[in-house]
Order: sequence, then structure tokens, then C-alpha cells
Amino acid sequence: MSLRNGLFAAIVAIMLVGSSVLSAWVLVTSGLLGTDGTNLSGPLAAAAPADIAQLESAEGIRISGEFQISQPRDPFRPLITPDSPVIGQPGTGDGNGDGNGDDDGNGNGDGFTPSGVVVALVDIRDVGGVLRATVTVNGTSFDVGVGDTFADVYKVVSLSEESGVFMFGDNAFQLNVGQQILK
Repeated sequence: MSLRNGLFAAIVAIMLVGSSVLSAWVLVTSGLLGTDGTNLSGPLAAAAPADIAQLESAEGIRISGEFQISQPRDPFRPLITPDSPVIGQPGTGDGNGDGNGDDDGNGNGDGFTPSGVVVALVDIRDVGGVLRATVTVNGTSFDVGVGDTFADVYKVVSLSEESGVFMFGDNAFQLNVGQQILK
């Protein structure tokens, strides 16, 4: 029995040494053991140094592989502040070209005019043991039940006493009574 244990230990030792040699060979031939970054290749290769002028005007420049230059920023500083400019921001402004982003063109406004279709759940009521909902789409009112399609693109999935689940294409959304959403 001792011979069997000795043979087993020798086989395990040979396998461990073989795997160590194979691992070392892979590291050496792949260039991962380089300390100065000059013989690295692939995604671990060091990026070529860029001068400051390049970095300041390098919007969208690719340095190495899939890496892209971006300016570091404080993650705790908000992206949008009350002093942020409104001009040129997508989804803002009134489209009249005066640059102030208001609705009336006189400079009074919050700088944001949402666009889209307004879907509102006005009421849910019980009609003969079946829940029916009143839903408005851009001001047009629809009386719908579960399974009904309204405004050609919306479908009622389920209704409860306080809320409803609706489908818009393949996207589901939920509205409580009195809520509205832009779609």
C-alpha cells in the first residue's frame, strides 16, 4: 500500500511541476512579464504618451484598442447645475431660435420643454364586476378594460383598483390613478 501512495505522490508532483513550467512558458511568450511595458501586447499594452495639447482636443481619439480618452471628473459634482447653459442641449429649448429655452419667447421659462405623447390614467372603476379605466392620450379620452388596445399603439395588460399596467410596443409601464407619463 505504501508503494501505491508513493506512486500517487510522484504523479501529483510531476503534474504540479508540469503545470508550473507551462504557466511560466505562457507568461514569458505572451510578454506579460515585461516590467517597462515595452514588450506588452494586446489589451494590456501601455498606451503611447500623448502631449497635453492632444489631450485637450482629443474628443473621441482612440489611444489603444478599445480605450478612449476622457477627462477625469469629480463623481460627486453634478453634471447639470442651475448655471448650466441651455443653448445647444438636446431636448431643451423651445425651438424658436432665441436661445433662451423658454416656451413663450420672452425669456421666462425653466429651459426644458419635454416632447412626446402624454399618457395619463384618470380613473379606474368597477363596472359590473369588471375593472374599466379612463386613460387620456394627448387629451383624447379612452374607456378601456384589460386586453383592450387604445390610441392604436397602447394595450391594457392589467388593472387594479389603484393602478394599471400598459404596453407601448414591447415596453410595459405602470401608472397609478392621477399619474401621467411621456411616451
